Amino acid sequence: MADHSRFHLDRDGHSVTVRLDGASRPAEVLVDGRVVARGRLSRGGTTVLDAELPGDPPCPLRVTLAGAGGEFRCEMEAGGVRHPVPRVPPITAGRPAPRPGTLRVARRLLRRAARRAAGGPARGGRF
Repeated sequence: MADHSRFHLDRDGHSVTVRLDGASRPAEVLVDGRVVARGRLSRGGTTVLDAELPGDPPCPLRVTLAGAGGEFRCEMEAGGVRHPVPRVPPITAGRPAPRPGTLRVARRLLRRAARRAAGGPARGGRF
């Protein structure tokens, strides 16, 4: 499973987001930015989370997460109607996602700079 997955759908003027932050953390349902339901993911099975949309009277909401081969798909049922909830890309605060390996290279350069500042060789006497 991808470590950080988000699904999002607007329903009856409310923002409904389902957030998965990895296998060890719970799945969360957020309505208008507030967590309204939380539950553990079952491996290879189906996880159902029940919540409500605010209103008078509140509208019950059921989110179903089904996993297959490490990928999840999400469906929302509200008012007797099922809707597929599309996956959305992760939020990167206005910046594009880093290229694969970029973070690893940056860490290596920082370690090398720290060793130089401490007076030791950068690595094997080079640089």
